[in-house]
Amino acid sequence: MQRQTWLKVTMLVVAFVLVLSLLSPGYAKAADFTFNINIVRQSDGSTCGELWLKDGLLWRVAILPDGARPVSRGTATSNTTLIIPDIIKGMFVIKFE
Repeated sequence: MQRQTWLKVTMLVVAFVLVLSLLSPGYAKAADFTFNINIVRQSDGSTCGELWLKDGLLWRVAILPDGARPVSRGTATSNTTLIIPDIIKGMFVIKFE
């Protein structure tokens, strides 16, 4: 019984030390790990959020204030998800593209 408890406590301490070492900036920098989240409110009322991993765009979400889609703003790439609220025939609709 005591051996099982000791083993569990040891495993918990080792796991805690590993997680703590990965969260420290020195180890993350040595592993070349960068993670950024950018959220920008634009002048036309839309909001654009980006998720970057290792200096590469992983995912972009654009939330538009009305049903109008941007014509040529350069935000619609393969990694972009557009969230467009609109009213169609009196019903509130949220479109995902």
